[in-house]
Amino acid sequence: MGDISTLSRHFKSMSRYAGIVHHSPDQGLLHLPLQEVDVRVWMVDISARVVLSQVFENVSESPTSRAKYVFPLPASAAACAFELEHADGRVIFGVAKEKSEAAKAFQSAVDAGKTAGLVEWVTDDIFTISIGSIPARKKVTARLTFVMDLLDDGRRDQVRLQLPMAIAERYGEPPAAMLDASTTNEKTIVIIVVDVQTSDKIQKIQSPTHPTITCKRHKSSTGRKSERWTRVTWSSTTFLDKDFVLTVHALGLDKPRCFAEVDPQGRETIAMQLSLIPKFKIPPLDSQEYIFVIDRSGSMSGAPMETAKRTLEMLLHLLPDSQTTFNIFSFGSNVDGLWGKSVSFDQLGMRHAIVSVQGMEANYGGTEIAKALQFAIASRNRNRPTAMFVLTDGGIQASAKLDPFTIVSRAVQGCNANAQLRVFTLGIGENVSSDMCERLAREGGGVCLFAVQAEDITGKCAMLLNAGRTREIESVTIDWHGSGSPPAVNFSPLNHHHPLPPSIVQLEPPPSMQQGPPTITSIFPGMRLNVFAITTFSSVPREVRLRAKLKDSEEVLDDLVLVTEVKPFKDEGSSIPLLHTLAARQLVKDLAEGRAPLPKPIAPASDADIQKAAIVRLGLDYQLVSQYTSFFAEESGQETARMLRRSTSWQRSRRQRGHASATDGPADEGAPGTDVSTMQTVFDSLSQAVYAVFNFLFPDPPPTTRSRQKPLPGTYYSAAQSRSGSPSIQSERPYRHDNSSTDTFSTLSSLEGSCTSSRWSFSRPSSPIPPPEDPIERAPSPVFDAAPLQARPAAPPRIAPPVPKEAHAIISLQNFDGSFTPSPGLGALVGIDTLSKAAELQVDGNIWATAVVVAYLRHHLGAQPDLLDALMNKALEYIDGKGANLLVGRDFWDLVNIAGESVGS
Repeated sequence: MGDISTLSRHFKSMSRYAGIVHHSPDQGLLHLPLQEVDVRVWMVDISARVVLSQVFENVSESPTSRAKYVFPLPASAAACAFELEHADGRVIFGVAKEKSEAAKAFQSAVDAGKTAGLVEWVTDDIFTISIGSIPARKKVTARLTFVMDLLDDGRRDQVRLQLPMAIAERYGEPPAAMLDASTTNEKTIVIIVVDVQTSDKIQKIQSPTHPTITCKRHKSSTGRKSERWTRVTWSSTTFLDKDFVLTVHALGLDKPRCFAEVDPQGRETIAMQLSLIPKFKIPPLDSQEYIFVIDRSGSMSGAPMETAKRTLEMLLHLLPDSQTTFNIFSFGSNVDGLWGKSVSFDQLGMRHAIVSVQGMEANYGGTEIAKALQFAIASRNRNRPTAMFVLTDGGIQASAKLDPFTIVSRAVQGCNANAQLRVFTLGIGENVSSDMCERLAREGGGVCLFAVQAEDITGKCAMLLNAGRTREIESVTIDWHGSGSPPAVNFSPLNHHHPLPPSIVQLEPPPSMQQGPPTITSIFPGMRLNVFAITTFSSVPREVRLRAKLKDSEEVLDDLVLVTEVKPFKDEGSSIPLLHTLAARQLVKDLAEGRAPLPKPIAPASDADIQKAAIVRLGLDYQLVSQYTSFFAEESGQETARMLRRSTSWQRSRRQRGHASATDGPADEGAPGTDVSTMQTVFDSLSQAVYAVFNFLFPDPPPTTRSRQKPLPGTYYSAAQSRSGSPSIQSERPYRHDNSSTDTFSTLSSLEGSCTSSRWSFSRPSSPIPPPEDPIERAPSPVFDAAPLQARPAAPPRIAPPVPKEAHAIISLQNFDGSFTPSPGLGALVGIDTLSKAAELQVDGNIWATAVVVAYLRHHLGAQPDLLDALMNKALEYIDGKGANLLVGRDFWDLVNIAGESVGS
């Protein structure tokens, strides 16, 4: 414990990283006040595009030298654009370069007295921006655009947006890039606007962290109220120092989907994304060891510790009673176990463990998670399967001396054939490190879920434990061409890729198929699976086929998914390929973590150099920030104010060398109903091309433009549909096609049918409410209904209720074997009169109490079948096993139906 004082100093210097600092010759280290944080999000189905704008002010009387800005991002995000905007509207755009080349160019620009910017990777969830000279008494706006997949929230019909707003304290030596970071200003204004568009009716939108959000359903100019498009807003006059979490529950989110996108930048590739939630049943393991590793370091104090304790207690109750061993390890600066080795799971052991959990405190000092994992793995029985559950906020700085990922990956790879180890993580807290938690689960072949203390964790516990019980998958293959023969491929020449710097190992062209992740090691029922591919197919396949084979079984699980093509948006000869960007982000991650095969070098080179070259090539090709590529922006003197011209700088920054530059065009000053602020919005070039893919979200132009409607860019049409709109089916099409009016389009709002079938409800139009300024080029927003999302529904939707608090209390009363015993506590939850009918029905007390609980869960959780099955599994296993002899000829489900009459009333 002798390192506590050192750790305390680190904590104080690292607390709440987010801001710009610079060195002044006469005043030393100066902080630029962060005045405003503006977050604009477009959630589309299972993906999102985010524009993060932060306004800083140099309050000193002299210009800054080199200023530094440190900020967090979700670990799954692909940072694909950066810009700096001066107070007069002039904008400097960033271009991806090799890391050292970008750093040299930035330093040269600063030495020359130019305004310049540099965006660098620190970890997958921490980035820095360095800025050249900021004039005295001037403001600067830093904007970063990123795209991301939305998180799995443990429910097949729900997705989760989690935006980190500050970097919490992390144990270990901080990276050099973060040592001079600024503390946030409590007076900073925070504005968050989220547009939510789904493929079917939105059931519920809520924020477990900020319940005071406002939801407004969009309305068309005719007054129709959309059931698939909602705007969520939240604002604060003080800085938001914890994650912002938004969950969206909508019909259709559990449907399998595969999107395909033809690259518009001349690389002759097609990017594909397969997303599905397996609905097939995977049999549970007959015998397994369960190890729980709980973080009790100082960063877990308070609400996170209470959430972790509640979670662990729930997981213990859900353990299978037969052929199960278990143990609990607590860690901080030190690590210790409840027992030296795992013990058999029985009633006495379960009660002892629960009492121990209830007495836990966050008093273990630092966060030596690597040591804890090594200790826990060493204790496991190597002759039987093991599921390890890690409950942590991930608050460490990974380093060579403190590397939990290597420990887990080596342990997983070194398992005996029939005794696999899988690691699952539950990230807990308001400032959880998504990078740490997600990667730990990836290395361990498990899944990662997140929870803050304000939300219910019953469902997450059940889904996580259920995943941990499933049998191992022997192999998973994806036929990206479906069940037919593979389509012909294009063999791209070298000049279709961004030239690598001379200092980097030169590579042969990539293979015709690049999949990320390259190998799928696990599939879990009810948990979303996302897989990407970049192919050189010359045509878009009609369907994709997934096959999975269970270990020690001849059964092959088979799923076929139709392909929906993303129609590329073209603006002045260029566009940003959304799916290519997401796929490239996944390929970079696989290369960095050693899971992807290395490309072939032109000349012999080391694996490390080849890996670096492969990541650099992806970063340059798709304009991504990575550990080997950075964004560099330099003021050229040619910049003009954003509102005065239609910028193409964004497009130019993404074109490959040798492509012609677009010509800037003047603004349309004659457009009816247009003022300066509208023009600024319309011609804002920050993310035109990124947002174009999402532009299909806004199908209702205002009356002033209705007479000159044009086909919407960024729309989708099914690969199974005929271009002529006839009933005939075409399995493949050439990817080069015109934009003729005979194309059969459908927006994401109507993936299951034509756009005329979109769900709408009618109500009287209300007075227009001015929408917040939108930094994206788009049609003016439609009229809002000022009422919250749940107000005045045209027809009551079938909203799946949240898991009732009573469900957690009920599970906490479950015996280790899955049965329930009549008690005053159980009677208070399900009804004393109902519970007392056992004697009247001449049924064993435990059998009747179990039937009542099953009826209660079915009544309250009928709209959540995955969660219902997970919570009922153990009770039904008891009925099929030890309880079968106690039924004495009675049918258990008859008893459940009888109990349901009382529970339902």
